[in-house]
Amino acid sequence: MNIRSFRGPKKEKEIFMKKEEKELFFELCRFQEADGQKIQQYLAAGADTPAVLGHLLFNRMGGIAYSVLLKNELLPKVNREFRNTLKGVYIQNIQRNKSYFSCVHSLARTLEKCRGSYVMLKGAYLCGYYPRGCRTSNDIDILVHPSDLYLVEEALQKDGFRQGYIRNETFVSAQRKDIISSRIMRGETVPFIKEVNLPQMKFLEVDVNFSLDYKNGQGDTVKKIISGASERCAAGKRIPLPSGDDFFIHLCEHLYKEAAAYPWIEMRRDMTLYKFCDIYALLYDRDPRQNDALIERVRELGTQEACCYAVYAVKELLGIPKAAEQLLECLKPEDTAFLHEVITPHDRGRAVYLQKDIKKRFWTTDRRTLLKEEQQ
Repeated sequence: MNIRSFRGPKKEKEIFMKKEEKELFFELCRFQEADGQKIQQYLAAGADTPAVLGHLLFNRMGGIAYSVLLKNELLPKVNREFRNTLKGVYIQNIQRNKSYFSCVHSLARTLEKCRGSYVMLKGAYLCGYYPRGCRTSNDIDILVHPSDLYLVEEALQKDGFRQGYIRNETFVSAQRKDIISSRIMRGETVPFIKEVNLPQMKFLEVDVNFSLDYKNGQGDTVKKIISGASERCAAGKRIPLPSGDDFFIHLCEHLYKEAAAYPWIEMRRDMTLYKFCDIYALLYDRDPRQNDALIERVRELGTQEACCYAVYAVKELLGIPKAAEQLLECLKPEDTAFLHEVITPHDRGRAVYLQKDIKKRFWTTDRRTLLKEEQQ
């Protein structure tokens, strides 16, 4: 197992920022209930620093931060370079999403003969769900039952998609070993890529998932999600999407897959805040009277740990409404050790976080230093 062991958290590894800077960062991300007065106080204290700006961009929260400042009429109080950078991101997001929505609708046409075999996920819906300019996506994720993979792959290949990667703005074909490894280790195919040459989007990448996490033995769960799907409106046109509860559950599973798997921690992609913000956004719009149905569905699909982790982590980082607090209590099992555990998919090794405070984990530069390997 490739996890370094430490006796305890390394304090020197924590990102050095003043309390006001950290608080301003999170307040600018809480677009559902941002406190304008607090933001104004942090700005008056000079918290709009390059460090805060950098973390907003690194976590793909620049568009949301600009929207929050605009809504609270606080843009004139922000440092000019800070403000103009966020404005540039916000405008670019709007332009990019025009290209992205065009690709989503084009992909739906490409997969017309595969209806009932797949659903679209994540950004295909969320980019239009958020306020304008707040959410973008680098790719289109779809969920396919393993038995129908060949249908979807064939349709994509006929439309000019090839499997591979974008490196230095150039397409590189995937090797056979990459294709096999991705299916076994990640529950997804190597990305299908097509050059589209649209504004802000040279290539379109389609990620084909056939499992909810790094495992690939969830055929029944995937089948249930696809069978419960329906055509819903996304950016003005109808596309196949999971039911509301299933869409939420998949987001939780995806977040948990990355937060609790060592390879993502190693790549520093385990706690990118926009993924937590997606769940935060949906929690605020949920009707609390639907909690019982969601809990029943979570238990039916066997996704209790993932959903519990996601809601708990969002509570710690961004805060959640009271109805979601009740949801969390119902989801939380007696043993919550999994909230602080990490696995290595290739050998099913396990490690535990010595730092139990999720917000402190977030502000740690290298979270590998917070892990200690558990003996098998």
